[in-house]
Amino acid sequence: MTKEKGPPAPRLAAVPVVDPDLPEKARELLRDAEKDPRRFSGGQQSPLWAAVPIGVRGGAGTVGGALLWWITGSVQVYDPKTADSASATDLFDKTLQSVIDAAHSGLITVLPFAAAGVLLLTGLRAWETAGYNATLDRLTEARKRCVRPAELADDARTLLARTQQAKTTVLASSVHRFGLIDRQRNETALPRQEWEIAEALREYTRLVKAEPKKPRSERVAALLGTRRKALRTSLDGIARRVAALESYADQVTAADDRYRELQQIHQLTEGSGDVLDLLARTVRDDLAVAEIDGMTGEAAAVAATFTTALDSAKEAAVIALPTARKTA
Repeated sequence: MTKEKGPPAPRLAAVPVVDPDLPEKARELLRDAEKDPRRFSGGQQSPLWAAVPIGVRGGAGTVGGALLWWITGSVQVYDPKTADSASATDLFDKTLQSVIDAAHSGLITVLPFAAAGVLLLTGLRAWETAGYNATLDRLTEARKRCVRPAELADDARTLLARTQQAKTTVLASSVHRFGLIDRQRNETALPRQEWEIAEALREYTRLVKAEPKKPRSERVAALLGTRRKALRTSLDGIARRVAALESYADQVTAADDRYRELQQIHQLTEGSGDVLDLLARTVRDDLAVAEIDGMTGEAAAVAATFTTALDSAKEAAVIALPTARKTA
């Protein structure tokens, strides 16, 4: 009887891919935009126009203060030459005149600072807007170097998920973590392969979406068919690249299985001396030695299998992770 296979392991969902060469500051900006999209939801604005409301309101306030200064300088409700110091009315007028004079003197002192403050706030607003515009420019450039699954067509998204699953399988393996395969190459080449595949899939999706939905004539339909055939050929090429990565991941998984098996065999044979002593008490020494030799031979066989699996994984890496060609 053949053993029934269980359900296949669920594949990883595709996640965004960022260009490995993207600087950390740009990556941080992408993360900030992801956490607080409303912060970057507004479009660019002219710094001068952004500063106009502050300038208008501040200028109006300053002009109003200057007008009030002129009024307080022109108004005279108390004349000491004609006033009667004993009169209650004159005493009130004198007090009011003192308040008006104080306001007039205070305004002439405050107005220059108020005008300077308006200019400063207007300049700060223009500077903040210019800085925000520059941040939006950097964010736009950073987003060009990030491929999101939502941007891709269904078939392209599936290929990206397969790529990422293969990458995760290799990087999570024991033979990778312990440096039994080329760890540095994996950590450098796999993200580069993932990015190049994601970028190609995004371009493929863009071209597919640019196609007319309803051809207007047979000539357009024929041209569209040729175009789609070319795009399919391109996608098949990407799929072959993904398949090579999956083959590499399969070889790494096989090497990982043999590695764990070898560890268990070593664990069992570490206490072979104690087993020999125990067997020697109950059976002949030669039988005990033969038993232990059999265990040791099993360990050697598994070690050889592991070496073969490891060599296969390294050969698959040469295909899946080609070394970049050096330009003269």
